[in-house]
Amino acid sequence: MSGQIDMNNKEQLNASVTLGVLLEYTDTFLIPKIGEPINDSEERIKKELKGEIKEANAALEHRLKTYIDHKLSDYSVEIFKRLDERYRKEKQFKQKVVELLRKHGIGSPEEVSFLDGLAQ
Repeated sequence: MSGQIDMNNKEQLNASVTLGVLLEYTDTFLIPKIGEPINDSEERIKKELKGEIKEANAALEHRLKTYIDHKLSDYSVEIFKRLDERYRKEKQFKQKVVELLRKHGIGSPEEVSFLDGLAQ
């Protein structure tokens, strides 16, 4: 009793249904038909989740890049402030040295003028 059933054949319609026939019908017809919507649903859910995950990752990546950009700019500003402060202190030191050299008459006027030019 495998294969297609002829609905016009009364013998086939009135034949006893055995466990083997039921198992064959279940394996060949019912399980595949039941599995189709499940497989379609799984694929649809997977696609939706991939889209949501990609969207969430994109948002996270954007926030992370923004955070890093802000931190880098903060650090850059801080570094330049420190460099400016160091440069200012060095210039003050050099000017003070030239002032002391002039005050105490150390070195020739040309040498002191040269150092003064470097200090500026």
